[in-house]
Amino acid sequence: MTKTIVYIDGFNLFYGLLQHKPNRWLDLVKFAEAVIGSQHEVLGVKYFTSKSKSYPINPQSMLNQHYYWLALSTLPKVKLIEGFYQKSKRLMPFYKEPCKSCPQVPNHLAPVVQLEEKRSDVNIATEMMMDAVSDAADAFTLITGDSDLAAPVQAIRYRMKKPIAVFNPHKATCLELKRYASFYKNIPEHLPAQCQLPYNITLSDGTTIHAPAGWTVAR
Repeated sequence: MTKTIVYIDGFNLFYGLLQHKPNRWLDLVKFAEAVIGSQHEVLGVKYFTSKSKSYPINPQSMLNQHYYWLALSTLPKVKLIEGFYQKSKRLMPFYKEPCKSCPQVPNHLAPVVQLEEKRSDVNIATEMMMDAVSDAADAFTLITGDSDLAAPVQAIRYRMKKPIAVFNPHKATCLELKRYASFYKNIPEHLPAQCQLPYNITLSDGTTIHAPAGWTVAR
């Protein structure tokens, strides 16, 4: 059995397979095992994500994520590695004609707050390279659709001579990742629903938490 470390780009996973779906209460170990198949043993799952920001459009988002991170803390094989969101304010054009109630601004530009996730790409590349150099596993698996990670994938496969598979959570094919990976596949949409955490989870301190509303169909 091939011993494998799995690296999950949380931002890509969320927007590729989880957003607006009742499958966000995801057991990352079960999911990793389902993705890579029974011929591989998952030594560990490194999950790269950033703490949510709370805005009026979704004031519950930070609390929901907090409970999910607590749930993940009960999985010994999961290591959560944080990046951060950088907030900036700027003027941007309307997608369509401004509505009558929208503020009147010059040149049809609207003031917006833009969030950009920072450091996760660097964290993923660093962790993969360090693990490859130290022979931490027989093989490596990256779950992402981000072409910016093609360079470390290429280095691990061709310079370090290590097998590295890429599984893309998006429907579209990422040609750069496919070009350099030892194996490439898009993840089926139905898979997360089959890999859910228990609805109720007891933490190490005896506290019981449960999945936020709309996060899972499992009861």
